[in-house]
Amino acid sequence: MKYYVNTEAKESGTHVVHAESCQFLPGEDKRKALGDAAKCETALDRARDEYSNVDGCGTCCSDCSGN
Repeated sequence: MKYYVNTEAKESGTHVVHAESCQFLPGEDKRKALGDAAKCETALDRARDEYSNVDGCGTCCSDCSGN
């Protein structure tokens, strides 16, 4: 599955990772591709290379949400 990170942080400063099929996936101008990954944990690790505060979307990445 392909994953993306929202380039705009929430008010808390968190950048949220989404799967490509998520209904809350940000528009192309507000997301960065993280590539294919078998697990959301891998996508979160990739997002941490760029942002210090990341979390999984509670809808599409619930296994990684709250990490």
